[in-house]
Amino acid sequence: MAARTETAELRRRRTAVSRRLSIIVGAASDGCSPLPHSLEALDLPYNSLAPTLASLRHHVLSYLADLETTLAELDSPISSDKLKATGEMTVEEARTWAREGLDMLRSIRQEVYAHLPEISLDNVSSVEDFVMSHFPDIPLPDVRARLPDMQDAVLFRLPDVRSRLGDMRSRISELGSHRPLRYIPTLSERLHSLQMHLSSMDIPHALSKAAFSPNATVSALLERVRASALVSEISSEIRHGEDKLEEAALEIARAVKRSLYGSQLIQYVDLPEQWRNNPFVTGGYRFIPLDQWPRLIHSLFALHNETLNIHTHLIPFLTLAFTLLPISSMFPSVSAFAQPVQDTPVLAFTAFAMLCLFSSSLWHTMAGCAHPQGMDLCARIDYVGIGWLIAASVGTIVYYGFQCNSDASKVFLSFCLAMGVAGSVLPFTDWFNQKKYRSYRISFFVTLALTAIAPLATLAYLHSTAAMLSFIRPVLPSLISYVLGLSFYATHFPECYIARRWPHARWLDWLGGGSHAIWHVCIVCAIAQHRAAMAALKYGIGGVCVGL
Repeated sequence: MAARTETAELRRRRTAVSRRLSIIVGAASDGCSPLPHSLEALDLPYNSLAPTLASLRHHVLSYLADLETTLAELDSPISSDKLKATGEMTVEEARTWAREGLDMLRSIRQEVYAHLPEISLDNVSSVEDFVMSHFPDIPLPDVRARLPDMQDAVLFRLPDVRSRLGDMRSRISELGSHRPLRYIPTLSERLHSLQMHLSSMDIPHALSKAAFSPNATVSALLERVRASALVSEISSEIRHGEDKLEEAALEIARAVKRSLYGSQLIQYVDLPEQWRNNPFVTGGYRFIPLDQWPRLIHSLFALHNETLNIHTHLIPFLTLAFTLLPISSMFPSVSAFAQPVQDTPVLAFTAFAMLCLFSSSLWHTMAGCAHPQGMDLCARIDYVGIGWLIAASVGTIVYYGFQCNSDASKVFLSFCLAMGVAGSVLPFTDWFNQKKYRSYRISFFVTLALTAIAPLATLAYLHSTAAMLSFIRPVLPSLISYVLGLSFYATHFPECYIARRWPHARWLDWLGGGSHAIWHVCIVCAIAQHRAAMAALKYGIGGVCVGL
């Protein structure tokens, strides 16, 4: 009977809680001391929040440390007397409540360590000013007078301390304030959740007032930072970004549902915005989730609006790969398209051409994948292949044109290498693959091709304009193919005309064959024509070596 009575006394009840983080202010203002003088020193203008953030870190960690001590005592085996209450819950349940509070507390502490700055020294002019601003009540002269009496005191020189503070100040100033400011709304939510948990138990009045009432400084600093215009702007940006991400996720989910999880083709209007590239092709779109990758591979051999876009580059890629095999010379029909590799420049150009063809086939296969990151990555890889094909085309002209001028050859070949690197780096910038920058992408690759003007002008200077034109004449057919294909790619012809003239035509939907497929055919023709031209280019220009 006595045991039951003790158990009953140690029970507690959970109460409905409707208060938010503002309970910190309420609890503290109820019999709480005013803000300390040190906080008034942190009344900084809008553009200097770092000291306030450092102070907020200090006070939050202090509050969490005090709270951890109390909760740890409640969780200990000797805390039964402190847990006496009325209600329906047992002592063990109260200890579970304390453990949950400790877990939440430690999680918040780790986040505070990671996001809020420890100290700010941007405006420290001297060690004395720094000490006095943070410890205004300490008589610094008395401290200096008593230092000789401290036998174990560490000897130091103020210039050394100043240099160390200066080093710390320079390092801290390199840290941007946006990261901690972005964390402020999250910190507010975390503290609110902790307070909701702590308020969910009725505990003895004395214990709650003594142990669980937070310091008013925490609330004052937090509200002060949250009220700043910069934090409000950042919070608005975060909310806007979250809304956009949520909307994009819903669009992807709807498109996956319409495609019956990738088993049927959908219309252009069903696609999420990121997948919409050509409004003149209205149907025949795949939308296959990444976890259904066998369907994605199977789509290589199915009919849809990317069928010709894939195979106009996949088949030439396999053909060029076959020419690298020793047995390729036994098949004249294959050699008619791509002659077997004989020297290093031809091998290098073939390798970069294969990279372009493969990356293009990969992109058009992944264009029907419902995974935005995977689809976007393959699109950027496709641009990399185009860049290296252009650099390799210019590089072969440089290699053969400057055979007698090794210095000029090295300079221009290095420039071609830089072109390829630029074509590998720029596609991975955030803006490059955005639809609104399509004209900029075209201009970038045209600019890469126009860099051939510099070595050609040098050849004309060393020899003559007529000799340079005679040397470059075998390459003109491939150049014409590139320009012709680019005109189709840039204008979306013929699908833009077909969509207006025959709006119900659907042959582009089930097979492809529009401007992009024509562009692909022109690239393949240009590759074959350039490889054929290299047989004439290898004899050089003019037949005479002329030094710079």
